[in-house]
Amino acid sequence: MTLLEIIDRLSFLAAAPSVVLLMFTAGILVVSKDWRLSVLALVIQYILVGLMMAGVIRPELAAIKTLVGALICLILYMTARRVNWGQPQPVTRPEALDPEKELPSVRQWTLPTELPFRFLAAILVMVAVYSGASRYPLPDVDEWINMASYTLAALGLLALGLTDEPLKAGMGLLTFVSAFELFYTVLEPSLSVAGFVGIFNFLIALAISYLTVTRAAALAEADEGDWS
Repeated sequence: MTLLEIIDRLSFLAAAPSVVLLMFTAGILVVSKDWRLSVLALVIQYILVGLMMAGVIRPELAAIKTLVGALICLILYMTARRVNWGQPQPVTRPEALDPEKELPSVRQWTLPTELPFRFLAAILVMVAVYSGASRYPLPDVDEWINMASYTLAALGLLALGLTDEPLKAGMGLLTFVSAFELFYTVLEPSLSVAGFVGIFNFLIALAISYLTVTRAAALAEADEGDWS
């Protein structure tokens, strides 16, 4: 079975179900601190965006979007594996360290906000999105594309603003770019636009990977310095 056939069989999801699932996956990116769950949510998100595109543009272009999204998620998955899902390596006491000497503090990996706050923020943003999308619809797109674009843009920016981790923030940025891509590709369904946006997404993914690995290396060096 080809990718186009799979997209055609899943076309029944290209309206209200896709919007609901997009809210769910984008909400996971805001709330969850599990990198594996976040990457999985991003994969599903790219599939859903491709399905919505397939209903209004050529299926080939929608397939390109889905494939590009899958490759981007693979890059993020490999990056997260390399840095141990963003968690610093445990630091043990060196044998030569004087047991009477006070231990230096070890940097702990923490999120800037707690789960209840992120969950509440995601709910409030979804309510605001529903109200804003109804009152100020985007031009020349149907109601489901309109709602999906608003949802991805708002929750993507929220995910971007609630963390200083490059990998999580990058997923928020990619979600925001998907909102723009969904809206603009429907208005300009050309192969050149799909190719340009695909390259742009790849560059973002590479930048995210570089910043994530660099930050993890810097934290590791700082932890080693605390023990020296």
